[in-house]
Amino acid sequence: MLHRALWSVLVVAFLSVGSRAQELPPLDGSIEVATSAFVVEYLVQKPAAMEPNAWLPVLVLLPGRSVDAATTEARMRDVGADAARAGFVVLAPICGGGVAKLGGVVVGQGGEAPLATSLPKLLAQVRKDYRVAQGSFHVAVCDDFGEIAELLAVHRHEFQTFTAIGDGQDAMRTKLRKLPARRVHVLPDGDAAARQRHFDTLRAEREFAGAAADVARTLDDFHDAAAKGDEDRYFAILPDDAVFLGTDLSERWTGASFRAYAMPYFQRAEAWTYFPLQRHITMEPGDTVAWFDEVIANSGYGECRGTGVLVKRGERWVLRQYDLTIPIPNDLAGGVTQRIRAFAEGKAPAVTTIVVVRHAEKVDASTDAALSDAGRARAETLAKALRDLPITAAYATEFQRTQGTIAPLCAQRSLAPTVLPAADGTALARKLQRAHLGQTVLVCGHSNTVPALCKALGVPGEVKVADDEFDRLFVITLGPDGASVLPLRY
Repeated sequence: MLHRALWSVLVVAFLSVGSRAQELPPLDGSIEVATSAFVVEYLVQKPAAMEPNAWLPVLVLLPGRSVDAATTEARMRDVGADAARAGFVVLAPICGGGVAKLGGVVVGQGGEAPLATSLPKLLAQVRKDYRVAQGSFHVAVCDDFGEIAELLAVHRHEFQTFTAIGDGQDAMRTKLRKLPARRVHVLPDGDAAARQRHFDTLRAEREFAGAAADVARTLDDFHDAAAKGDEDRYFAILPDDAVFLGTDLSERWTGASFRAYAMPYFQRAEAWTYFPLQRHITMEPGDTVAWFDEVIANSGYGECRGTGVLVKRGERWVLRQYDLTIPIPNDLAGGVTQRIRAFAEGKAPAVTTIVVVRHAEKVDASTDAALSDAGRARAETLAKALRDLPITAAYATEFQRTQGTIAPLCAQRSLAPTVLPAADGTALARKLQRAHLGQTVLVCGHSNTVPALCKALGVPGEVKVADDEFDRLFVITLGPDGASVLPLRY
């Protein structure tokens, strides 16, 4: 069990550090989360004037990896007070007793990292005990972000926003770089005014006024009912005459037919869980009809979009339509749509093959040098090496050496090479992906443009071409599941 040795003073700090903390109600005890090797306690700080059964934002406040416990403790104290004054329920772990360092980055007894194993259980417990506004959490980390970033990345679908305070900005950007920028915030340490504005803004930008607030709470209730397997509450919001559109083209349900279909799911502790991350609501004149769109996250599907219409019946808001979709980034749309088409036709999805080579040896170091004798011989070798590939198009830069390298192959196949400026690597990558779906294409570039093109095409890892390497050849395969590369020499 984790004792209060290192963090017991945090309780006193929340209660007694000047007028700022005294504005808040006393700590509301703690939540104990048991893992196989630990019991981790999370202190609970509620905001002032909290109404019973209110929908409130919840902030999980975590310590970073710091060797200076006193400094981190002071930061957590101040950050927690600022967030509570902004209207957040704040949860902060008590770690100590020599079993594990702050942040759970040192493995304790039994092979567990306390925060890593307790955090998901904490979130599940809080969803049962509190009415969490928009159904998902906020998180802030004080001090060095460290390995906490990896933990939060795993649970990113449960958090609306991520805030790093102090020395964690670089790690936040690196570890969570794949998250939309709207969800990631970094704050310098020691600027209390900026911190207070930040939490005030986080809350304000997710709240609605008037009838729109009632619509938002209905949507929160809708998702909460599914997460808790509450069939009656869920279908009171999605009545029999509503329409539910699922992610599959065949999924158009009435509320009644969807209830019959979903019955087995509601026999479980939770039917399904989506965490709202962002929401927009538009009210019709008279405040009896509302249009909405929201970004919701799921552990399996990632970020999805829900759109629809609610109407007011008596004193209740109910859904008339809910449409669940999985947004596709524009750069992936071509691959996804061709995979869908192939699936519908019972065929294997098309695969694009792009052969990328560096130009052959040149006669001198001038800007537009021609090929040397060795370079012309290598160009002939390239044509022979690729003779069995069904190449339908070829690209070169504006320089003689790249055009000369692919000239023998183009002559054999009566291909007119397309010449594009060497600097337009990103434009070339887009053209290859969109204009040559399912084809095999040859591209000749330079020692610096070949790696850049591979990266733009989505090749994992780093591709390098040395200045004295003229025999490098990369076979890139673009399929529905991304890019793969086979590096060769010829």
